[in-house]
Amino acid sequence: MTGLFMMLASAASAESLEPPVLIERLQAGGLVVFWRHAATDRSHDDYDLSDMDDCAGQRNLSTQGREQARQVGEGFERHSIAVEQILSSEFCRNWETAHYAFGEYDIRFELYNLPIIRDEERRDDLIEGLRRHLNTPPEDLQKNIVVVGHDLNLRHAVDVEIEEAEMAIFESHPDGPRLLGTLKPDDLGD
Repeated sequence: MTGLFMMLASAASAESLEPPVLIERLQAGGLVVFWRHAATDRSHDDYDLSDMDDCAGQRNLSTQGREQARQVGEGFERHSIAVEQILSSEFCRNWETAHYAFGEYDIRFELYNLPIIRDEERRDDLIEGLRRHLNTPPEDLQKNIVVVGHDLNLRHAVDVEIEEAEMAIFESHPDGPRLLGTLKPDDLGD
């Protein structure tokens, strides 16, 4: 339990850098970006997850969310932020966010949306899996990794809460992932 406390304290206690400084840090590479999926249509909840390829039973991106995702992709390109890998939850709102921003992504089942899981052991595995992702730097330290996931998973993994479309930027640390700060899509504008 002590290790868990130290990881949470490490993530939560880091200083919060301003957007221009975060963008410079991302340009240098070596970081992990946790991106909560872009804005969704809140009039529609997840009601049928029996076939994850069928987006009709899920809460999906809104028109604004698709635009936010494109805006982030354009912002990464405009600011020359190199990305080694994009990892996404299998939920449609997540992989669509990755698709509209970057075009390509890898589905990771360990990023599954936490509230759906009732089995405590599986929940713990998901939380620990996200912690590992947040604390694993890219192989090419001049690039970054983007993880498109869910807010509740992030809260449980490192005690950080962000809004839809917001990004939390982490650097690897021996005590656990260190939060450097957060960015919104508009922060990546001109």
